[in-house]
Amino acid sequence: MGFLRNKILDVGGLERMSRSGDGLFAGALITAIATDANDTVTVAKMAGGIIQYTGFTAGRTLTTDSAANIIAAYPNMDIGDVYVFAVSIVPAFAGTWAAGAGVTLAGRATTPASSYSLVAVTKLTATTVEVRVL
Repeated sequence: MGFLRNKILDVGGLERMSRSGDGLFAGALITAIATDANDTVTVAKMAGGIIQYTGFTAGRTLTTDSAANIIAAYPNMDIGDVYVFAVSIVPAFAGTWAAGAGVTLAGRATTPASSYSLVAVTKLTATTVEVRVL
């Protein structure tokens, strides 16, 4: 699951799950969200690779999914592995990040209005992840 966890053909044509460093946004899908509300950035939304918010009429809070859900969705992640997704906010209102259970936030506290952020998710331990907003 996830745009950096697609199956790819390795050297010699062997199929394997992609790993960190295989390519940014390989096979990404855009998840468009027109709702004007705070949002939980679920694993399902992250998995597409690009989340785009179009309906904000004020600043909103973007809360990450829990570390347990993220780790369960990416069982092949080793400690230290990273995957990246993008969050775009079209309206002139920022998204402020909040951590779900077991998640450590790092980097910027917001995704700016009318802009985007790359978001890196790193598996820290067997039960925790870091979400770094770049």
